[in-house]
Amino acid sequence: MKTCAEQSRSIETKAMIVVLVGFVVLALSASVINPLHEATDELRHYRFVRYIVQTHALPVQGEEGCSVQGHHPPLFYLLGALTTAWIDTGRDVCYTPPENPFWNYRYWEVGNDNKNQYLHYADEAFPWHGEALAAHIIRAVNVLIGAGVVWITWLIGRAIWPERPYLALGGAAFVAFNPMFVYMAGAINNDVIAALSGSAVTLACVRLLRDERGLSRRWGVILGALYGLALMSKFNLAAIAGLIEAVVIYVAWRKKQWRLWLEANLLIAGLTLLIAGWWFVRNQILYGEPTGVQRLTELWGVRNPADSWGVAIFELPYAWSSLWGRFGYGQVPLPDGIYKGLWWVTAVAFLGLLLPIIRRQKDELRQSGMPVLFLLLTVGLFFSVLFSYLLISPAGPMGRFFFPALPSLAVLIFYGLSRWLVLIPTSKFNINYSLFANAAMAMLTIVALFGFLRAAYARPVSFAVDTAVPHPINAQFDTFVTLRGYQVSTETVHPGEPIDIDLYWEVTAKPPGDYLLFVHLIDKEGTMVAQRDTHPGLGNFPSSQWQPGDRFIDSVRLYLPETAYTNTIAELSIGLYAPEGYRLGITQADGAFLGDALMLATVAIEPASTGYPNPLNQNFNNEARLAGYEYSTRQLSPGDNLDVTLYWEALPALETNYIIRVRFIGEDGTIYVRGNTQIESGLYGGTVWQPGEVIQDIHHLTLPPDISAGSYLIYAALIDSVTKEPQNIVADDGHWINDHLLLARVNVR
Repeated sequence: MKTCAEQSRSIETKAMIVVLVGFVVLALSASVINPLHEATDELRHYRFVRYIVQTHALPVQGEEGCSVQGHHPPLFYLLGALTTAWIDTGRDVCYTPPENPFWNYRYWEVGNDNKNQYLHYADEAFPWHGEALAAHIIRAVNVLIGAGVVWITWLIGRAIWPERPYLALGGAAFVAFNPMFVYMAGAINNDVIAALSGSAVTLACVRLLRDERGLSRRWGVILGALYGLALMSKFNLAAIAGLIEAVVIYVAWRKKQWRLWLEANLLIAGLTLLIAGWWFVRNQILYGEPTGVQRLTELWGVRNPADSWGVAIFELPYAWSSLWGRFGYGQVPLPDGIYKGLWWVTAVAFLGLLLPIIRRQKDELRQSGMPVLFLLLTVGLFFSVLFSYLLISPAGPMGRFFFPALPSLAVLIFYGLSRWLVLIPTSKFNINYSLFANAAMAMLTIVALFGFLRAAYARPVSFAVDTAVPHPINAQFDTFVTLRGYQVSTETVHPGEPIDIDLYWEVTAKPPGDYLLFVHLIDKEGTMVAQRDTHPGLGNFPSSQWQPGDRFIDSVRLYLPETAYTNTIAELSIGLYAPEGYRLGITQADGAFLGDALMLATVAIEPASTGYPNPLNQNFNNEARLAGYEYSTRQLSPGDNLDVTLYWEALPALETNYIIRVRFIGEDGTIYVRGNTQIESGLYGGTVWQPGEVIQDIHHLTLPPDISAGSYLIYAALIDSVTKEPQNIVADDGHWINDHLLLARVNVR
């Protein structure tokens, strides 16, 4: 007959098995949902594996002819090569899938607009073969590695609180059902094996802290072997040596085992050199230094740490969001409320860690104090590693670099939350709370994967043949696709606002290749106000994948620039063109030719507010605001004069001497005309420029007599008169937008 404690442990162990199964199912789902090579650097990691398979050697940085992530230690890639060596993909190591040139469009937005970096074709479909089969097998290997991280997280909790295993189960939830960890486990990378190595070292250190016998040669062997494997997983784990040594010193001091401290350190050093030493010797021979980082910075670029503190701090929120769920290269985010909610959960949990101290719970501190402090040190160490990388690398703000400390953070979060719940007098903290945490986090992951990740790469919605489409038109584009109808969301638009266009396409014949869709908004002056170019289906349904009989709704959003010229009428038109540049002809149902661009609607462009012509709200370095602008004309001839009037408002912080710069530039960036005015010591035109006062700043530009016909841009900037540096435009949330502003286009006949 089992005791109550034994029954409880049995239930919790079974619950943990359910958590593991749930993780594996979700991670495999992510690997299926996510198209090949869309995860961060997955193509480069995959190439590393194929390089080993095809050459039976390790890559050398910069000598492979393409980026192969050759700077990473090889443990994960050797596992991938062992499991896929039998597959002939028929492709070279440096093969690159067809790229989507529009993939980074408004990358910060939640949605499905060109989130795919590559175009995806039928060779990726199930049943998998060739490259798709190899990639999915490597992904499956990574899923199993991720399951190991979840299991070790549970073991860490069990090692700290053997009599309260529900804390371990709850802590495991924040790893098993972290959307980003699940996503990365279902992709090809070495961040998950880094998490496994980091968590294994953490578990060993926690158990050493709880070992009543203290140090022994066995611990030297265990820690040396684990640290050696960690260095073979990812180089950022080198820093964990500090944690290992801190624990070894603490235990030696507590148990007065200084001889064993020396023996353990010799064993740790010896085994580390035995397992990983060859890698650093190889780097020294190849690159002239043991880490290979110097060669990496030569290839990938580097920041000067002394100049990067502000940028690194600014990037921390991005790193936080990408720790929990920012898929792809960051262009598939979750709603901001999710990141804020997780931030508050974490903040409340860390405050909860202080409760045993505040309440002077000696028994709790005696049992949990040192292990919790160690986990906090682990979190602090890898935050420092992440921040240091932000200081030196433009590729730094990635939460996955924190994965080695994710198990520690997860256990701390759940333990901190548990300290608040035990304050409730009628509350008996048990497995129910652990199950609730797992259910809540699992639901978050399900929503993230199936509500946002799958939607980002989904084909457009189809419609039935008998659907009553809006604005039926039946315009035939070449011989293979017909526009059955369309819908335009508005007849009036303000600068900065979108126009949504729904296009009802029916495929009538197999297209010979990939054609691109354009949407143009051209005003009555003949000037291009706004345009969009995209593969059909917002990148997810290229025309080479179309089959006769396909019917789908292409929903395209066109944003009006914030600097668009107002009080005018513009025509909205669409068309299809080949990448080589030629447009497809359009005919009516009766065969009448409609040209190569189909006009759908007219749209009135109106100012969003009153007060100034073409009102704006552009904050330049918190010192001056551009409130509006106007041109004397928008139709010019060579040699004509153009007056550009800018309406500037002084902000309270205005102190620096500035130059207001205006440029008349071509599409290629060539400067044709320059115009400057001065602001000196708060003076404009010899008079004091008071905060809140708006000045009318006029620039007289004379076009060269030999200037070519075409469309030109007006560039406005605020320049520090001493440093000659252009000032950044500051968004409402404080981030920098750009150091200049492009105003509406003008035409030269």
